[in-house]
Amino acid sequence: MKGKFIVFETKAFYKLIEEVLQRVKKSDKPEKNQQSSDWVNAIEAKQLLGIKSNGKLRKLLYDNHIVASQHGRTILYSRKSILNFLEKNKI
Repeated sequence: MKGKFIVFETKAFYKLIEEVLQRVKKSDKPEKNQQSSDWVNAIEAKQLLGIKSNGKLRKLLYDNHIVASQHGRTILYSRKSILNFLEKNKI
């Protein structure tokens, strides 16, 4: 089995690694629209709250602890209200 090799000078190798890392970091950043969005779906809301149950999420909504908005079948939860709820209930 023949292998193919690419030979780099040390400086060129480290420069290549640095460029790759910068590209990876850049691609991991959320888009500006996602970052500033105050509305999250149920999965993200449960992750923020540290719960797994849809029932607990609905109970928090119906007890007016968090705020949501519904358009058709899509329900979005206010990230700000979730963070406020967590802040008010910290021990």
